[in-house]
Amino acid sequence: MSARGESISNEAPNNDVVRRRLLAGVGITGVAAVGAQLAAPEASAAPSRTDLVYYWESQQKSLGYSQGVRVDNTVWLSGTAALDKDFNCVSPGDLPAQMAFIYARIKESLARYSLDLRHVVRESMYVTDMDALVGALPYRKRMYADGPFPTSTTVQVNQLIVPGLMIEIEVVASRVPA
Repeated sequence: MSARGESISNEAPNNDVVRRRLLAGVGITGVAAVGAQLAAPEASAAPSRTDLVYYWESQQKSLGYSQGVRVDNTVWLSGTAALDKDFNCVSPGDLPAQMAFIYARIKESLARYSLDLRHVVRESMYVTDMDALVGALPYRKRMYADGPFPTSTTVQVNQLIVPGLMIEIEVVASRVPA
């Protein structure tokens, strides 16, 4: 049983139960907006989507991912690691050098969408050595100058996709509509 007295099962949720749960926590001003979104999802037009496949194009196609995806005003970049065009590790074991390489690739990817690091609103870093990252954080901060700064999460992992990699960074960027 949930806190509201409704049973929870492993079956697909009933839309009425989902609506009731969502609307129970929404203030009066938000009910109409949420209700309208839930009532007619099929009436909305599909968002505009632009995929970015370049640099590691053959690997992206064989592994089934895009380097970046833009939907309307938001761009999601896949995790970027210090890999050359042949998917070999650049500067194995050198986190600061890998970080510099990665930010150069991120800037290049964002530029293809006419964006830059000022548009980044979310950054996630995956590192194999948190102590090595601490020494490189001043460089990371310089990438964002005096701001605006993105939200950020850092996670230590056992390994990344290619031996010698110490860091992978993914970002989400957004352009505020004019």
